[in-house]
Amino acid sequence: MVERGKPDFSAEGTRLISFDERGRQRYELLADRIVHYPHTDVTELTNPRLRYDSGGPTVHLVAAHGEAYRQGEEILLRGDVRGRRSGAPGEADSTFASETLTVWPDDERAASDMPVVLTRGSTVIHGQGMRADNLFGTLQLTGRVNATMPRSGRNQP
Repeated sequence: MVERGKPDFSAEGTRLISFDERGRQRYELLADRIVHYPHTDVTELTNPRLRYDSGGPTVHLVAAHGEAYRQGEEILLRGDVRGRRSGAPGEADSTFASETLTVWPDDERAASDMPVVLTRGSTVIHGQGMRADNLFGTLQLTGRVNATMPRSGRNQP
């Protein structure tokens, strides 16, 4: 483990907001506590919560812990990572669960090399990892994938 040295600041009950070049909010990062270590330029996050609400589907991510690198360009979420993406009107939300998730907030991308569980309505998908791009609306599961997809009403006998 890399020695982080002494922190240069900490804060309780933080709210960080990122804006695009037109001044519109891109995302919001909340944490119960943040601690920055200048020697490694790592910011530890306690109970981080990341929310995207930029006109498309709203995405919420939560975790027990997190670390922000390179002034927030990359955020590693750890411990009971959960996510929710709002569905279209009349459709179920999609949820995500894993032990870790790396997020590149400005690029609206995320990845995990740990087992993931995705749900949407009564459909449940397990994968060994995942790559997601919110801007392009793509989701790729990696490794072995197992899905349970109940029949829809129109496919029932």
